[in-house]
Amino acid sequence: MTIWEHTNGRFLTVDAYLDAIPFYEKNGFRFMNIEDNDPHTRLMYYDLMDIAN
Repeated sequence: MTIWEHTNGRFLTVDAYLDAIPFYEKNGFRFMNIEDNDPHTRLMYYDLMDIAN
């Protein structure tokens, strides 16, 4: 059995504080959209399929 047979989700999402964005980018997170309305955070996601391949 693989981990994918036991998981119910595919994406991790975060509202990253602007100072933390380099940390999330270094760990493979991507921006959810080009512009966010919130001046303090950016919406980012990580696709768990990236570690399955």
